[in-house]
Amino acid sequence: MSKIAKLALCITVTVLLLGAYFIVSAAGNTQAGPNTKNIALSALPSLNVPTNYEGLRSNFVTAYTCSPYCALGAGFTIEDNVRFQCGSTGASTCTLVVNSFATSSGGGVTNDLRALCLVLDGYIVGACAYDGEDLADGTYSAVNAINSVNNIPVGNHTAFMLFYSTYGDDFFTFTNQYNVYKP
Repeated sequence: MSKIAKLALCITVTVLLLGAYFIVSAAGNTQAGPNTKNIALSALPSLNVPTNYEGLRSNFVTAYTCSPYCALGAGFTIEDNVRFQCGSTGASTCTLVVNSFATSSGGGVTNDLRALCLVLDGYIVGACAYDGEDLADGTYSAVNAINSVNNIPVGNHTAFMLFYSTYGDDFFTFTNQYNVYKP
């Protein structure tokens, strides 16, 4: 082994050992997580424990990416549209669960609130709540929502997701996963 290789190896080992020493000495005695001794455990007042279980009947995934982006006006924009059938032998209802994800940018506008809203058979269902603000610096950030609708009657139904923006957005992408469950 040449003298330069030996010198480089010695310097590398020394730097690694010094780095490990400083990391270990700076760590102190702080625990990595919450103290698990004498935990106070509480539950939300309306803890729902399932009493009946449902199986997945069908699922749909919709997705779209704008290139380079889609300029949306203020208000609601329809992202997609799905049709599904509720009910099967012996079932009188079903449950729809929609997991939604989108990315957007305020493009220089501050306080631009946004929301993802589920529409079932022409009516907004679920929370349809504001889910943060777009970034005003032009970068994109994510917004997501999970909506669940129980006791949907047997028959054919339509559902779609709305993207809401207070002042308008530069919209980049969305993915929605629709899951239909039967009792």
